[in-house]
Amino acid sequence: MLNINNLLTKLKGMIESKANHPYLAEFLDKPIIDEDKLLLLWGLFNELDMPEEDKNSSILSAMLMQVALDTHENVTNSVESGESGKVLRTRQLTVLAGDFYSGLYYQILADVENLPLIRILASATKDMNEHKISLYQKTIDETSGLLHSLGVIESSLIYKTADLYKLPHWMELSRSLLLLNRLQSEKDRFLTGGKSLAMEILAKISFSNKDKYSELSKEQRNFLLNKMDHCIIYAQKSAKQAADKLSPASLLKKRVSAILEQTAVAASSFVEEG
Repeated sequence: MLNINNLLTKLKGMIESKANHPYLAEFLDKPIIDEDKLLLLWGLFNELDMPEEDKNSSILSAMLMQVALDTHENVTNSVESGESGKVLRTRQLTVLAGDFYSGLYYQILADVENLPLIRILASATKDMNEHKISLYQKTIDETSGLLHSLGVIESSLIYKTADLYKLPHWMELSRSLLLLNRLQSEKDRFLTGGKSLAMEILAKISFSNKDKYSELSKEQRNFLLNKMDHCIIYAQKSAKQAADKLSPASLLKKRVSAILEQTAVAASSFVEEG
């Protein structure tokens, strides 16, 4: 019998094998698999009384849909003047890759005749895309709305799957933990000079006429960092509360503890300043 780490490695290998296409691999990087989402899905399905093959097919399908969505996310939105044919081809192939991964998801679930899960994942994808539109168009006007949208974008595939199988504690854990990961990622991008949509929206909410943090003063940037730290602490508390229901020795509990420790350091300045 495989231990948990070996099983997760096996599942990741299955996803990579399914997602492999020789022509796409020649021009595009290997798709990134979010191991925290894989671990959450494994934990969720591990509680269900169903054949191991059906569990693996369901996990594989949900992760392929996540990979498809993440791949489409990497497509740039406009064609630059004088853009090289190579860059344009990469964009077109990235779109094709996303379509390829989502097609695999439908094929796997259709083969095992899991129509309820197909419907749920389709509904989750619709919700995620709607909230992505709100994020990109910056129509969110409250911090609570921003947190909700980020939570939906990051966790809907797992959240709605948990809802389908009547596992509310997995709904709570997936929403809070994946929101925490996303908030930390947004803050890291902000601190390293990258683009952070979440920080731009916080700037718009906080300073009304400014939605580009490049236009902010040092004091305003520090204000935004403290506001983000406040959001991180909120997500930490929710994740810790949800994780308390897990077995202390479980791999997922250990992973949650590691994430809480990593993000606690990032949020410490807010705590110290009160």
